[in-house]
Amino acid sequence: MKILYIVLLLCFNIFATQTDSLSQKPRVMLESISKYAIRLGNGDAKVIYIFVDPMCKYSNRFITKINENEIIQQTNSYYIFLYKLPKYDSQKLIQYIYQSDEPKSTLLDVMVDEDIIDLDDFNANNKTITAIQKIAEVAEEFDMTLRPYIISFEKDSKYCNVSEGTLSCVEEFED
Repeated sequence: MKILYIVLLLCFNIFATQTDSLSQKPRVMLESISKYAIRLGNGDAKVIYIFVDPMCKYSNRFITKINENEIIQQTNSYYIFLYKLPKYDSQKLIQYIYQSDEPKSTLLDVMVDEDIIDLDDFNANNKTITAIQKIAEVAEEFDMTLRPYIISFEKDSKYCNVSEGTLSCVEEFED
């Protein structure tokens, strides 16, 4: 009887560990590409991952709102990833922003100030292309179709809020 109890206990522990790791998968995937993010804000109430296309007017509005509000930048940390929408020809612009000497400043110039960039003579290096590919791989796992695409984790919570669709970190709440 004791052996049966121990076996059942072990099974429950294994199941709980697997469920917990599934709910953490989105966060682990996002943290794996966070070194490529352009960061706004330094707060710790929420960590917010945002996928934007620099040519998307909704993405531009969202980044502008974040940039203009110092209070939310002090409260939250925003990790911004550039990810192309199929309807825009923004790949070269994304490469340019990531490869610039100051990606944050360039992002704000393009998305907030709406600066026009001449990309005729620009060529991306392999490091930039690799970073964009890694971001795209994670984005494709989330099946995102809209921009901005937002995934938010509150401090000390393993659950997330998602702007579109579902991720395993919110699936436990669904029936």
